[in-house]
Amino acid sequence: MKKSLSTLAVALLVASPFVAASAFAEDTGTPAPYSVFVDQPTGYTFVKLPAGWKFVGAVSQEEAQHVPSNVLTSVLPAESARSINTASSK
Repeated sequence: MKKSLSTLAVALLVASPFVAASAFAEDTGTPAPYSVFVDQPTGYTFVKLPAGWKFVGAVSQEEAQHVPSNVLTSVLPAESARSINTASSK
């Protein structure tokens, strides 16, 4: 657990000077470079680099539920969260 906390702390320190007020680029709706993303179900932690996402470690599932507000917990654009009608089998 101590290692996972230090991993997240390093990721936040590395990314924090570069993270804008909004972690999403306004022109594209995609995460801004150097944004930190924590996948809440798994605790896996990533940093968005100019070349793509970089896995930097993991935090516990408990820690993943209590991340700072500047850490992303979803990388989907807002409109992708809308409901979609799908076919169902009976």
